[in-house]
Amino acid sequence: MNILTPASIGNVVLKNRIIFPSMCNFYCDAEGFVTEQLKAFVRARVEGGAGAIIMPGSPHGKPSPARPALSDPKYYEGWRALRDICHEQDCRLFVQIHPAKAQAGRDPSLLLPDNMPLEMIEEIVSSYAACAKAAREIGLDGVEIHGAHAHEVAQFMSPYYNQRTDAYGGSVHNRARLGVQVVRAIKEAAGEDFPVIFRISSDERIPGGREIDETLEIARLLEQAGADALHVSTGMPLSEAYISAPMDVPDGFNLDQIARVHETVRIPVIAVNRINTPALAESVIAQHMADFVAVGRAMLADPAFVRKAQTGEPIRQCLGCNQGCRKSLTKKQIYCVQNPFTGREASLRLVPDAALAKKRVLVIGAGVAGLEAAMDLALRDAKPEVWEKAPHAGGLIELACVPPHKEAMQRMIDYRLAQLQKHQVPVRFGLEATPENVRAYEPDLIVVATGSQPAIPAIPGLDSRVYTADQALALLRDGDFPHVKRCAVLGGGLVGLEVADALCEQAIQPEIFELTDAVGAGLNANRLYFIKQRLEEGRCVVHCGARVEGIAFPDVRYQCEGQTHIAGPFDAIIAALGRQSDRALVDGLRQTCPNAEICCLGDASHVGTAMDAVVQAAEFAANWHPDGMQCAD
Repeated sequence: MNILTPASIGNVVLKNRIIFPSMCNFYCDAEGFVTEQLKAFVRARVEGGAGAIIMPGSPHGKPSPARPALSDPKYYEGWRALRDICHEQDCRLFVQIHPAKAQAGRDPSLLLPDNMPLEMIEEIVSSYAACAKAAREIGLDGVEIHGAHAHEVAQFMSPYYNQRTDAYGGSVHNRARLGVQVVRAIKEAAGEDFPVIFRISSDERIPGGREIDETLEIARLLEQAGADALHVSTGMPLSEAYISAPMDVPDGFNLDQIARVHETVRIPVIAVNRINTPALAESVIAQHMADFVAVGRAMLADPAFVRKAQTGEPIRQCLGCNQGCRKSLTKKQIYCVQNPFTGREASLRLVPDAALAKKRVLVIGAGVAGLEAAMDLALRDAKPEVWEKAPHAGGLIELACVPPHKEAMQRMIDYRLAQLQKHQVPVRFGLEATPENVRAYEPDLIVVATGSQPAIPAIPGLDSRVYTADQALALLRDGDFPHVKRCAVLGGGLVGLEVADALCEQAIQPEIFELTDAVGAGLNANRLYFIKQRLEEGRCVVHCGARVEGIAFPDVRYQCEGQTHIAGPFDAIIAALGRQSDRALVDGLRQTCPNAEICCLGDASHVGTAMDAVVQAAEFAANWHPDGMQCAD
């Protein structure tokens, strides 16, 4: 495979062409020091085969947990530890010089180009150069300048932000001046042979922002200044939905523009943006669209992405859901729905234990919680068996795949089933657990992962003529929603919005009634952006602050701002008003299996998200021991 062949950035040779790119993970302590959590996170990607890791580092500004600081010698020891972790596995370590300032559009106190005095511009150039010099002294392999996503250097290159009339504004050449000066200053301070990568957005994706033709001009200027590689991303904070594009955007959506940059310069180009499978990464290199591929979120989902590309093992594929990895927008540690061990590498381990093999373990329910628990217990040498009353695995994931662009959710089930098959864990479909047949199995541990059911609030008229969200999604999946053109959706949270999205896809006009002031609670902002676009195109009507008081089919009576309104007539009414745990089996099991340990996981324990379920299951499996931890359910 081309992606597994060595290649160079400047005079530094990478053992393969897969790079784990910089992302703010919030794994540092409050002062920006490297922690054991960060070391373990990096080690997992290094051991997984990455050719290089780019780690963000703050050259100036107030340090924070977002990324390790590199602004003072007191931080060097942590960077040396990261260097050693990488070099032990022949992985290169670059630092992305990433100031400890919020991006424009997120922090109104940020000084924009138009107001920046020349003295401050000089300070920025000096700071970047000093940071690069320190990186070389520490023994890092190179630096990356963050010239994308409206950070300091990027703002100067953007006609949207830069309205200066001096030598740093106006023409493309002038707007690129700061970036060019930074490259040259780094080469002077750290040495001409010290590799410099420049990250740049190919297109800022907003009216008035920089477009690809100007980016090509800047690319040539950066190459002339001495940049050793270009790392081509896209977007800016005002087009945040494209920076870490969700499942709503096609894989590799920016490759055409990346290829144009590659054709323009002679230095290597790194491609990024939803390149999440070895096959896609391979096609990028084979078709000469770029020289390297940055695989970020896909290596959050599976740190062993590169090693598994070599061996052909199943990869825990990224979903593009952004539920865990974009938490940095709210200054929280990043995690992953698919991989509960991401960010927990130092604290959550599956340690094999021969004693577990002697216990009979029964997992009831083949949704994500049950499958994760069974898989992780098997990795610890337990011999679980899974019972599922449906004819196939999935639980609510089956319905979660119905709304537009959500088919990737099936990857959660497919990967876990593949692992269970690999470890010879029986999964028995069409077998409903009852207190009697569970007792006959004589388990030592019973994991109840039976999920949840739609909640039915006490609203007058909410009867059999009203569909639950589960029922509606199943009918939409089967193309059997009867003669519906206009539909009321009660509830505008995650489920209600996705139901409305699925209705629009089938040319059914939804009308949402949401009690709170905004729709989409619990939905990642990037996904919400695209769903709202589709709802607008589908002429969806949204009532926020609307308390539904009763239903007299085909009408809905609701109160808004102290006034009572009647909406309708509707061809169908769908209730998406939350869920409640399905614990019907548990009480019976406590009576018939008094000697068995019983543990509820996922929605059967507490209704939550898929990530809640997977993390809870992994933590239980990692910590359970027949003579130690007991279930606290």
